[in-house]
Amino acid sequence: MKGFLGTGATFNADVNLLVQLTMGVALLVGMFLARRNRFTAHGICQVTVMLLNLAMIGLIMWPSFRGVIPQLPAGLGDRYYAVATAHAALGIVAELLGLYIVLVAATNLLPQWLRFQRWKLWMRTELALWWVVLLIGLGTYYVWYMGPQGKGAGGAGAPSAAYITVKLTNFEFTPKEASVPVGATIEWVNDAGRHTVEADDGSFQSGTLLAGSRFEHTFKTAGTFGYHCGNHGDPGGKGMSGRIKVTPR
Repeated sequence: MKGFLGTGATFNADVNLLVQLTMGVALLVGMFLARRNRFTAHGICQVTVMLLNLAMIGLIMWPSFRGVIPQLPAGLGDRYYAVATAHAALGIVAELLGLYIVLVAATNLLPQWLRFQRWKLWMRTELALWWVVLLIGLGTYYVWYMGPQGKGAGGAGAPSAAYITVKLTNFEFTPKEASVPVGATIEWVNDAGRHTVEADDGSFQSGTLLAGSRFEHTFKTAGTFGYHCGNHGDPGGKGMSGRIKVTPR
């Protein structure tokens, strides 16, 4: 689903961006509450942020990062994968540290030797780390959805007898399967991320598509043509893949 901020991002990415910014501000508010000795309100604020972020990781960030994992570590030379990996790695540290602080501050579950006493040091460290992660997250959003976009491959041209658009969203081709007559043109539109469109038999290949890029191919013979993303799928319908059935006229 297309986002609502006008950047070319997905709906989930836009929601996550706003939630993350809100949580970053909430942690600053929590810091000021602590300075005013309003420790109950401070605790509620911090615990809410930690639990909400845990939910965002499970619902949005982890599903997105799963598409990055197959490209590691070879893809770390590409900023598209490098910035997302840095965000994920430091984000895990920040979340675990935050949950640890919550356990120490709000429960008696940890033994005494695992409990700290220097509250300000630990909480300031967490706040600073959280904002570093947030800034890297903003960088990830920019690189993935707002950075320089490629032109893609294939020309616009006039529509043929049939013209169908397949979207590349959330590491999936939508629709995954399509049936068209001979002479039809399929247009693939990349909503977000960095993908390719490659025929299993090698008959067409898009090259790398950035966010907003398009690729077209006209099918001149009947048959069933499987295709996949070279970064996140494999021939034979594995991973990010799709299929076009071309019927005789």
